Amino acid sequence: MTKDEARRFFVDKVVAEADRSGVTLSANERKTLDWSEVEPGCVADPRVAEALSQEMSDEAYEAKICRLLEAAYEHDVAADASAKAAYRGAYSVLKQGDYYLLVMIDEALGPRLRRWWQLTTS
Repeated sequence: MTKDEARRFFVDKVVAEADRSGVTLSANERKTLDWSEVEPGCVADPRVAEALSQEMSDEAYEAKICRLLEAAYEHDVAADASAKAAYRGAYSVLKQGDYYLLVMIDEALGPRLRRWWQLTTS
């Protein structure tokens, strides 16, 4: 799995959960899911960040995405226990990059995605 595929994995999970649960994601919220200052394949557009800040605070955005990530994970693991391995795999690849989405993944799912020996070092 590439970093772009790992990013897309999590973005797709957030969007699918929003659709499943009836949560609206604005265009700016969706674009921000893909945001990275340095990663190839990501377009850093400061206008998106500014527009999103007019819609909601960073804290509100991060809390919303965390809730969606948690719900997506719970839904997927309940439906198929092997989903946990897919999340862990995508997470380990994504951690090799610099993505804003990692802030929310770490907050929402970090302890569930790290191996037990990583819990004391991260």
